[in-house]
Amino acid sequence: MKIPSNLLSFLLVLMISTLSPGLYGQETEEWNFNVTVDGNLIGKHQFKKKQEAGLTIVTSNAKFDVKILFVNILKYRHENREVWEDGCLSKIESTTRSNKKKFKVSGSKDKENFSIDTLAENAIHQGCLYTFAYWNPDFLLQDRLVNSQTGEIEEVTVSRLDTDSNSLTGYLVNAKEGPIKVWYADKTWIGLESTLKNGRTLRYEIDIQT
Repeated sequence: MKIPSNLLSFLLVLMISTLSPGLYGQETEEWNFNVTVDGNLIGKHQFKKKQEAGLTIVTSNAKFDVKILFVNILKYRHENREVWEDGCLSKIESTTRSNKKKFKVSGSKDKENFSIDTLAENAIHQGCLYTFAYWNPDFLLQDRLVNSQTGEIEEVTVSRLDTDSNSLTGYLVNAKEGPIKVWYADKTWIGLESTLKNGRTLRYEIDIQT
């Protein structure tokens, strides 16, 4: 699958604008995305990653509002905190509210198992778990991922997109809710796009103002 040339040009501009020499080697990294649906801004999603005592701690905060004729038809709030150790998920705590529907996920790893508690069920999993950790390209090597909103383990397949660029790489992640396109510039996450169930296009674009 080839990315349209106009979208490719846009992503290359983002890459040049947002990747500074000082980004690499820092113990703290941050991604700030403007989130749009069919080009209309609906909110923001921020990710922060830091190293602490040999652990990688990632927090994220999403706030989306969709209005039609000044009536709010979607109010979405999502907060997530993940702790990673030795390349695997060690702990996760998330809360989500989509209109009146609430989700809560609490998970932690012991020596052999990973326990995930949600409002609906408690489950035990084995092995090294990953979430949809777009900030870490290694998640693309996985065939199952934890949905940080629901706590569900999802089977996924990943294929590479043709970007006609040596510095920009794109991947197609086929998941339960549909395909997700993810882009990287020199292994740094710079964009995301998916098609919603109503056929509209959801897109994450790096906020170059921050």
